[in-house]
Amino acid sequence: MQVRTGQDFAAGMMFALVGLGALYIGADYPMGTPQRPGTGVLPYILSWCLVASGGILIVKALLSGDTRVGAWAWRPIIAVTLATLSFGLLVDSAGLVIAMVVSLTLCAIGTPETRWVEYGVFLLIMLGIGVGTFVWLLGMPIPVWPVKMPDFLSFILR
Repeated sequence: MQVRTGQDFAAGMMFALVGLGALYIGADYPMGTPQRPGTGVLPYILSWCLVASGGILIVKALLSGDTRVGAWAWRPIIAVTLATLSFGLLVDSAGLVIAMVVSLTLCAIGTPETRWVEYGVFLLIMLGIGVGTFVWLLGMPIPVWPVKMPDFLSFILR
């Protein structure tokens, strides 16, 4: 069989591989019982959904279209990867606000189409949603601001 839609085939392979990797990583998670599901149930279900979605895309790629895979857009891939890593590294020490600002700004740099005024409005909305949801509504123990903040900043922000 000939692969006719290269982009769908590549996306399907990525979904399937990520899903299989998640199944492997989560193999030791407790599944629980139908009455009391364990913490491994949702990752298990989502992993199989990724594998199935990848399989559907692979079949679609084999049966339709005639588009080749184009050149990789490295700028967005690098920007989103750096944004994800920076959020994970900054959220505990720098706080949720700074981690969100840094990660969202890195994502915005990932495309030349970013309109910075619109990005500023989007950033403020996302900060409100992030802090409101995770800190106030869910009560998660995430620091909002840096743990070791200079005295003048902690006085202003209280």
